[in-house]
Amino acid sequence: MQARLLLLASLLITGCAQRADEQLFELEQAETSWKNGQLNVTVHQKLKLSSEAKEALVHGVPLTLQLDLVITNIGGRTVVRKHTSSYEIRYLPLINDYQLSRQGAMEIRTFPRLRHLLAELSTIKLSFSGSDLPEGSYRLMARMHLDQKKMPPPMRLPILFSAQWRHDSNWKEWQVGSANGS
Repeated sequence: MQARLLLLASLLITGCAQRADEQLFELEQAETSWKNGQLNVTVHQKLKLSSEAKEALVHGVPLTLQLDLVITNIGGRTVVRKHTSSYEIRYLPLINDYQLSRQGAMEIRTFPRLRHLLAELSTIKLSFSGSDLPEGSYRLMARMHLDQKKMPPPMRLPILFSAQWRHDSNWKEWQVGSANGS
């Protein structure tokens, strides 16, 4: 019994110690502009899924990718806006296609290959109301990650300890011009 516990503990520690060879989600650039009281943000990124994530997808497990955006003022580092966009990916075995839907949007798109879907997500455009923000400069912080809370409950604990399920990008920061458009 004790030997089994030691074996299980060593497997968990080994799984925690493994690092993925490369970062699977990587934010490259964000472009921001103010227009008519709206902050327009375009995020460019590289997305790659691990073989375990691809296998789960093909076996009927939908994956949810989440883009978190935080806008802070430069001086006080006060959070002035938070926004989350979620994108669900599903595999449709009967038609051999991949489906992409954005939370809160009515549009559902299908793609013949997973790489086409990921290429579509490589550029994300969003807009936020900024008319109530005081004049000043701001900073945009962003990250993309695989939302493990949306995984089926039996998978949540095992993926917590597996390096192959760590897709998160690092937080990146970009300067945003003044809220009045200058």
